[in-house]
Amino acid sequence: MPVYPDTAVHSQLQNVFGFDSFRDNQQELVEAILASRDVFGIMPTGGGKSLCYQLPASLLDGGCIVISPLISLMKDQVDAAVGIGLKAAYLNSTLPGSEQQEVMRRMEQGGYQLLYLSPERLALPGFMERLKRSPFSFMAVDEAHCVSEWGHDFRPDYLSLIKVREALPHLPVAAFTATATKKVQQDISSRLRLDNPFVVRASFDRPNLFYQVRPRQQVNAQIEQFVREHRGEAGIVYRLSRKDVEKTASYLVSRNISALPYHAGLDGAARLRNQEAFNRDDTQVIVATVAFGMGIDKSNVRFVVHGDLPKNMESYYQETGRAGRDNEPAHCLLLYNRGDYFRLRPFFDELRDKQEREFGLQQLRKMLSYAESTVCRRKAVLAYFDESYAKENCETCDICVHGTKKHDATVDAQKVMSAVYRTDQRFGITHIVDILVGSRNKRLLSFGHDRIKTYGIGKKEGKQHWRMIIESLLAHEKMVMDGGEYPLLKLTTAGENILFGREQFVHRVLQHPEEIVRQEVGYNPELFTELQIMRREMADAAGVPPFVVFSDRSLHEMCSLYPENDAEFLMINGVGSVKLDQYGETFMGAIKDYLAEHPEIEKKPIAAQRAPVLRREPPGGVEVSDTLTETLLLARKGLGVEAIASARGLKPTTISSHIEKLFLRQEEGIEIAQFVDSDLLALITEQFLQHGYARLKPVVDGLTGKVTYDQARIARGHLTGS
Repeated sequence: MPVYPDTAVHSQLQNVFGFDSFRDNQQELVEAILASRDVFGIMPTGGGKSLCYQLPASLLDGGCIVISPLISLMKDQVDAAVGIGLKAAYLNSTLPGSEQQEVMRRMEQGGYQLLYLSPERLALPGFMERLKRSPFSFMAVDEAHCVSEWGHDFRPDYLSLIKVREALPHLPVAAFTATATKKVQQDISSRLRLDNPFVVRASFDRPNLFYQVRPRQQVNAQIEQFVREHRGEAGIVYRLSRKDVEKTASYLVSRNISALPYHAGLDGAARLRNQEAFNRDDTQVIVATVAFGMGIDKSNVRFVVHGDLPKNMESYYQETGRAGRDNEPAHCLLLYNRGDYFRLRPFFDELRDKQEREFGLQQLRKMLSYAESTVCRRKAVLAYFDESYAKENCETCDICVHGTKKHDATVDAQKVMSAVYRTDQRFGITHIVDILVGSRNKRLLSFGHDRIKTYGIGKKEGKQHWRMIIESLLAHEKMVMDGGEYPLLKLTTAGENILFGREQFVHRVLQHPEEIVRQEVGYNPELFTELQIMRREMADAAGVPPFVVFSDRSLHEMCSLYPENDAEFLMINGVGSVKLDQYGETFMGAIKDYLAEHPEIEKKPIAAQRAPVLRREPPGGVEVSDTLTETLLLARKGLGVEAIASARGLKPTTISSHIEKLFLRQEEGIEIAQFVDSDLLALITEQFLQHGYARLKPVVDGLTGKVTYDQARIARGHLTGS
């Protein structure tokens, strides 16, 4: 196994993938894979897991087998990889038999850097023998939590991965997941038989996600209002049942919002068609059960709405994590009602294994507690994964942004519990609320509950107010809900203390919960809309989803930095040499036209706006200056002196001086061949050995016009710094 120098790795990162630097933990995982180690990466969605195996696959001779859970996702993954110049393919049942045979033939010849397979493929007769003949360097397991029965998405087909370990024991395995408690982590490592793996357990914090929880009242109207706040942005709405999915999708369509349903009750062709429409931005909203979205690769989902309480925190985290994969701001709204607990409970009650049943109910109670809590949402999410959050105010959840206030609700609590007490604790929430507001429904009248003391006592406040008081009493365990399909309200001892005046009831409520927090955009929204349309047209022509052309983050940077030449365009996040060749001229043309039509826009040099930049500590402990770092970032893109000078608005002589200093400081990621070819370098070296390194003129004069002062200066830095 060859050892790849850091310069080669960074060059690949910049020129192929279009990134100036690694995100947290990526480099360590890449280096471990290149060193043929088993690795296990537990990283949040949007943390860059795919790059951790795609980059090594682009360097290693044999490439990588990628186990991916959803057939419908594979084409998008392959389109994205091919879009940056990688040799990639997928192998699944959607391909005609002849194409499957061709893919397997090329597989055995080592024709792919990335080959995506479903776990089911590994169990097909004869396939393992063909895999043995294929020269792959390692296997990546995406969504690795599917192998664990303790995970929230266990898939029996993932157990077939053990056969690969048995058949190809020499093949290193790189396992990745976005959600795993420590118990699930241990189970995954054991089941995949990872051999002394390099483990990264990254922070589960997704700082770009805004978390918000609101009581569910008129769910479809609430969802409509929220979606309208996100006009023109893609989003997912999760509902608990197929019936709810259909109702919500139909409601949104009736309100002139582009929406499609997705659930297991639709035939496969309809599901695929609707998912494709969402991926290609042909519809704004997909309304789905949790059957939708595991491993979804769409990077520009700007919001996720849960219209019902999820079963557990892992599911909630995974589903909200489908928003903001590009690390741009996204909004996650949970609408809940305590009745969701009783809708979900039968699912666990039916489980035969007592331990499994109790574990599931415990997770459901934790989810309910999260919804009713008045502590920082981010802190609560991270606590589930055994991670603490140090900040007092995360600034990106409803609790921290709106704040809470104490409210003495003793009298209101006594009114509620009096109604419960006077009806012998034999009725549920709806009936008690009807008593308080003085409803005249037949059932209430048939019990004679219009004659009890608390009848109509809360008519002025309305049903919504009394539901909120009851939810708060339940959250604080002053009452409990008991029973099966139709749970009844019952007082606890703590509740009786409040009812009979022995204690007060004080609870916290959100201030201004109705406000929607929208972060200000840092880009030109008018130009963004134009580039969105252009992206959509180019994606349709290529038969790929728009985010495969460019992510929202790339477009946002184009609309704030206004790149107008190749050097500037390469500084945009996610732009490598292939995307520059494919799309650069068209997008830069649109940007130039826009700037010509808006002379009031003052464009600043791009390098000056790129902050914060990563600073390195050079030999001797002297810090590299900002201007040198800006030149370094462009040089790492493979640009020459003239191109860097043009991008920065500086003289070529200044840039060559920068590069000489960078070589002296042994900065990684730049090669002398970018600036001076090997034959010329040999001639320059002879001149420096003859005349010394103090002056450049004797070297330039000695080669009689074959070398410039800039080339001589850069060569001197390379020779004396190495």
